[in-house]
Amino acid sequence: MSDTPTADGVCIHCGTSRPVDEELCPSCGKPWIDERVDEMPPPVESADPEPAAAASTSVGAGAGAVAGAANLDDTGEFDFEDWTMPPEKPKSKAVWLIPIILLVAAAAVWTLVFLDDNSTTATTIAAPTTTAAVTTTQAATTTAPGATTTTSGETTTTTVAYPPPSAWESVGDPIDTADLTLKAAAIGPLDFGITTDEAAGRLTASLGEAESSGIDGLCPPQESYFLQWGELKAIFDGSEPDSSFVSYRYEDVGSDTELRLATLSGLELGDTVADLKQIYSSFTIAFEVIEGQDHFRLLDAGELLLWGPVTSSNDAGTVLGIYSPTPCDDET
Repeated sequence: MSDTPTADGVCIHCGTSRPVDEELCPSCGKPWIDERVDEMPPPVESADPEPAAAASTSVGAGAGAVAGAANLDDTGEFDFEDWTMPPEKPKSKAVWLIPIILLVAAAAVWTLVFLDDNSTTATTIAAPTTTAAVTTTQAATTTAPGATTTTSGETTTTTVAYPPPSAWESVGDPIDTADLTLKAAAIGPLDFGITTDEAAGRLTASLGEAESSGIDGLCPPQESYFLQWGELKAIFDGSEPDSSFVSYRYEDVGSDTELRLATLSGLELGDTVADLKQIYSSFTIAFEVIEGQDHFRLLDAGELLLWGPVTSSNDAGTVLGIYSPTPCDDET
């Protein structure tokens, strides 16, 4: 190796221009070999692929310097003015799918948790509902015969029914149907105001057990209790034994039982309006339409005695029903 550096020499290994008075190549660190560029032999392959590639592309001192500089980090030591960072690796276009996948996964987890919570809640609530149903069934067995129980959700309503016809026993001697005359305030000897126990018992003794019973809207909104024998409906202001007999309705209801009752003056169902006027010629007879149906009204000095539906107010019309006045305020 010569003591005098070659000003225009390059490293035989990597092609880097030789600075003055440098014994080792500043790039690859190998000993310097003094040769001129035009006499320089082909570079020896280096173990480092990147410097070797740079040397193979060098054709002169200037070219070698540029090639070497392209493989070095720009620390400012070599004053590379045109240094640029290599372009970043392009990102995958599928990156935008990651947030969507995460949202879908979160929604699926939330749905499973929510449905599971609902199932648990439904099971918890179902238990007391079943218990309530069992309790209600047992309680219903202690109510009076004919009572009805309605369960809706967790609310149970028990309605105590009015006594059935079989609840009433015969009282006193039977009354002949001919003596069960229809009056303004009685049926034969059974005056309005007597107890339900007595009226129902006497009618049961006279006509047999009633065909049906129930509630009747005689004076709305108050409910009234009734017992039905064929065409006759006896109405009471309650079903307790000490309640009162207050009214009756006598009309054809399609029953097979025909009592053939009549008023004290002899008016029967099926008589004509002309018969009605003749029988009660000394009284006032008026007609009115109630809910589209003609009705007669038998009056004495303005006081209502009897009333009921007729097919027509003409003389050829027939009597369809005979009613007593109701205890209601409107006197109908």
